[in-house]
Amino acid sequence: MNRKLMLTLVLTAVLTGSNLMFASATYAATDTDLPDGTYTMDLETMASSFSSSSLDDSTEVVDEDTYEDSESVDDLDPALVEEASQLLEYSDQMAPLLEYEKKAWTAYYKNDYVTSSNRKQEYLLVTNTIIPNYKKFLTGIRQIKPVNPELAKMHAKYIKGATIEMEAFVLFQKYVSKTKLNDDILNKSNAKLDVGGDLLLQFDKEMEAYISKFLPAQ
Repeated sequence: MNRKLMLTLVLTAVLTGSNLMFASATYAATDTDLPDGTYTMDLETMASSFSSSSLDDSTEVVDEDTYEDSESVDDLDPALVEEASQLLEYSDQMAPLLEYEKKAWTAYYKNDYVTSSNRKQEYLLVTNTIIPNYKKFLTGIRQIKPVNPELAKMHAKYIKGATIEMEAFVLFQKYVSKTKLNDDILNKSNAKLDVGGDLLLQFDKEMEAYISKFLPAQ
């Protein structure tokens, strides 16, 4: 089989079939549509676009004349295959933890605004759902130690962003713990969400570029 086609098929199948699709992960960032803003990292859409474009181009060269018995998966660059394997291992470690993150953010956005009438509800949400789930998420990702230097660098940025967001949630808990709402505390919380969200957005862009290296140039 044409080597470029084989590399595309193998790595596309591996990537799109893995748990790398962090479609459920939601991060805070700048967005004028919501009071605090949201950013959803959807690697599933990203990977699907890679796979569809790659496979559409490659179908043109798939015919009986392109197959050769001498070429197989063994002809792929071992270093590239190993790196892809490390990426999949990383995604498998991250996948179950992202569920905790999703639960935290879902609870955080249950109400668009905090008012005197829903303040107690917000306090219960942040105390019983948001902070406990995000703490499990943060504890889990801190235990992940990617062996690949590039992944390790990106993951460190992820941890930094998530740590700052955890600090924001603690401030938010303080904000809703008092009958008299202190907007200065809320502003500090939102500022940390912005900083943390920006770091996670950087992670997303870097991960997108990283995944693209495993697919042939179009």
